[in-house]
Amino acid sequence: MEVPLKPRIIVVLAKDAPVRDDFALIEEVAVPVYVRTIEELRAARRDARVMLVWDLATTLIRDCGPGGLEWIQTNSIGVNAVATPEVAASKVLVTNTRGLFEQPMAEFVLASILLQAKDIRRSIENQRRGVWDKCSTLRLQGRRAAVIGVGGVGARIALLLRAVGMEVDIVGRTPRIDGGAVDGRALGPVRGIVELPQLLPEIDDLVLAAPLTDSTRGLIGAPELAAMRPHSHVVNVGRGPLLDEDALLAALQSRRIGAATLDVFETEPLKADHPFWEMENVIVSPHQSADFVGWQRAAVEMFVRNLRLWQQGEQLENVVDLRGFVLDGQVAHSTLG
Repeated sequence: MEVPLKPRIIVVLAKDAPVRDDFALIEEVAVPVYVRTIEELRAARRDARVMLVWDLATTLIRDCGPGGLEWIQTNSIGVNAVATPEVAASKVLVTNTRGLFEQPMAEFVLASILLQAKDIRRSIENQRRGVWDKCSTLRLQGRRAAVIGVGGVGARIALLLRAVGMEVDIVGRTPRIDGGAVDGRALGPVRGIVELPQLLPEIDDLVLAAPLTDSTRGLIGAPELAAMRPHSHVVNVGRGPLLDEDALLAALQSRRIGAATLDVFETEPLKADHPFWEMENVIVSPHQSADFVGWQRAAVEMFVRNLRLWQQGEQLENVVDLRGFVLDGQVAHSTLG
């Protein structure tokens, strides 16, 4: 009996990124071809129909198109690295790692709110100085948050915050009575983005968990920040440009709002001389809210499961429909929901 040949799989890596040990899992079922440049990609596409985009900052697909590829999987929930009009108009299947990173991101948001409400930074500083200084802190029960974004990340955040007693308003593009359910737990009604002006003065925490599209860029700026309470806390785990960073900086410096926890920024890495680094009311996180110990192997395992389905001609998991989502002439997956 003839053993079928292993398919060649393109794995897109960052310029100086090493080949991870985890990729040995791919080698069990396929022949990975690692590419870092346009020239390498063009050569690899001659006899490969599948691509795993490991480098989320790559521009290779945008620069030279999908060619004869049949399926592309991204190593993230977002698919901005491959979301181009050419890919959207083609027959290329695009899949993501939906289901892997939502819960860690929700846990990060909860941790950031706990840090602010329980004034953990003050306790750490007092410990460093050897100061015994008791103080009362805020309860999470009854604290109110607005989560912008009704995708998997926003849904997980809303459910986790509610589990600790917080009141949560979920905000999407349009209002609706039923926001669906996650793991059998109902999300309840969704408020429309047009309701933000009325909602912002009522909340303690504003959580941005929406993808970046033409309608969400600059969603929160000076007018929105001015409407918020002086003690309020902004958390951004979506995309940096959702938030006007200059307006946020001014609001924080003037104490117009209380604090911010930022995992994403307009420019990454954040410049070393940016004022955010030294501000006591800002937490800077280097775009790692989704990262958990072992995530790389879990992402490879998810790809290999899909690869086996592809080899068997079965329906792939986490297929993304790119049609109709345009940002700056490019396609961007999803909207507010």
